[in-house]
Amino acid sequence: MTRSLRKSLILWLLLPTALALITFLPLAYHLVHRPAMEALDQALADASLALVPHLEVVDGEPRFVFPAAAEQVLRTDRVDDIYYLVLGPAGRFIAGDIGLPHEPPEEQELHGERASFDAHFRNRRVRVIAIHREIAGSPFIFVTAETTRKRDQLAVDLAVALILPLIFFAAATGLTIWYGIRHALLPVEDIRRALHGMEHRAMLPLDTLAAPAEIRPLVSEFNAVLDRLEQAAEAQQRFVANAAHQLRTPLAGIRTQLELLLRSPDATDREARTRHCVGALERLGHLINQMLVLLSAEPGGRHAGLAESVDVPELIRERSPEWIRLAETRGLDLGFELDPAQVIGDRLLLGELMANLVVNALSYTPAPGEVTVRCRSVEGRSLIEVEDTGPGIPPEARQQVFERFFRLPGASQPGSGLGLAIVREIAHGLQGEVEILDPPGGHGSLLRVTLPGGTG
Repeated sequence: MTRSLRKSLILWLLLPTALALITFLPLAYHLVHRPAMEALDQALADASLALVPHLEVVDGEPRFVFPAAAEQVLRTDRVDDIYYLVLGPAGRFIAGDIGLPHEPPEEQELHGERASFDAHFRNRRVRVIAIHREIAGSPFIFVTAETTRKRDQLAVDLAVALILPLIFFAAATGLTIWYGIRHALLPVEDIRRALHGMEHRAMLPLDTLAAPAEIRPLVSEFNAVLDRLEQAAEAQQRFVANAAHQLRTPLAGIRTQLELLLRSPDATDREARTRHCVGALERLGHLINQMLVLLSAEPGGRHAGLAESVDVPELIRERSPEWIRLAETRGLDLGFELDPAQVIGDRLLLGELMANLVVNALSYTPAPGEVTVRCRSVEGRSLIEVEDTGPGIPPEARQQVFERFFRLPGASQPGSGLGLAIVREIAHGLQGEVEILDPPGGHGSLLRVTLPGGTG
C-alpha cells in the first residue's frame, strides 16, 4: 500500500481538530441552551407569581379576581399559546384552563414551592410551571404553561449559530493545514525535480543548506551516497579500462605468435611458438579467473546466504597441496603454523583470499627462501598471516599495492596486479582488515588478515 506523507500529515493534524470540534459542540450547546431555557422558565414562573395577588380568601372562601385586560396581557405572546390554572385545597378548580397539568411526573421532583416540567395539553406539548403557595392557611397552586414553539426554535437557532461558525472554522483550519503542509513540502518537491533532471553523467550533489532542518540529514546522506556512487563508477571505469588493457596485451601477443607460427617452416620454431601461446593462454585464463574472483568479492557479488562457519586450519590444509607443488618448483621452503581459528564467511572466497596471499609470497620470494603460513585466534578474532623472506614491500607503496592492477616497479615476476586487491576486497566483505607489517626478522614482508571470529 502506497503511503502519502502529505495525507498522513493532514490526517494527523485534522484528527485533534475534529476531536476538539466533536467535544466542543455539545458542550457549547449545553452551556448556551441551558441558561436560555432557564430564562424562559423564569419568565413563565413570574407569570405564575403574577396570579397570586389576584387571589384572596373572604370568609373562608377563595375568590380570584382577574380582570379581562390582565388576562389578555398574560395570554398574549407572538409565538406560543399561554395557559393558566388556579387550584385550591384538595385540587379544587378556581379559575383558568380546566385540565391543565399541575403535578410533575413521578420521575421529576418538586423543588420547594416551584415545579417545572414538560407535559401535554390539548394534544400539544407544553412547558408547565406550578407555584405552591399558602394563603390564609390554605394551600393553593398557581399554574402557567406555554407551548414549546419558542423553545424549539431557540434550540434550532442555537444549533445553527454554533454549527455554522464551527463549519467555517473547520474549513479554514483544513485549508490552512493543507496549504501549510503543501508549502512545507515544497523543498521535497524541489529535491524530486532536481533528481528527476539529474543525468547519470552529471550527478551533482543537492544543496544541503537550502533544505529544511528536518530533512537536511537526509539530503546529506543522499549526497554521501552520490559521492560513493561516483567513486564506485570511477573505480569501475578504471577497472574496465585496465582489464581491457590487460586482456588486450596477451591477446595481441597470442595473435602475433599464431601468425608467425603459420608462416614458420621450422618445426622447432613452431613448437616454441606453440608453447609460448599455451603459456600466454594460461596467464590469460589466470587473469580472467582473478577478475571473476574480484567481482565475486565485491558487495552484491556472492549471496550472503553462502556464509558458514569455516575452520581456518582445515581450509589451509585443503588448499595446501597446490602451494606445496609451487614451492617445490621454485625451490622454496613452505611451512605452516596452524592454531585453532574459526571464521564466518564464504568458504570459496576465504580460500581465494589465502591462495592469493600464499601464491603472491611464493611468486616474489627468490630461492632459497622461506614462506610461512600461520593462523590463530586472538581475543575472539581470527588472524591469518603469510610471512616471506622476499624483497619486501616499501612502506611508501604499502597502500598502492592493494589497488587493482598495480604492480611494484621492477617486479621480477609476471602477474595481474589483482592478488592483493582481491585479498582486501574479501577481507572488507567479511568485516575484517588486511595490513602489511615488518616481519620480526626485519627482512621480507608480513601480511596479516584480521577477521571476526566464529564458532565451530
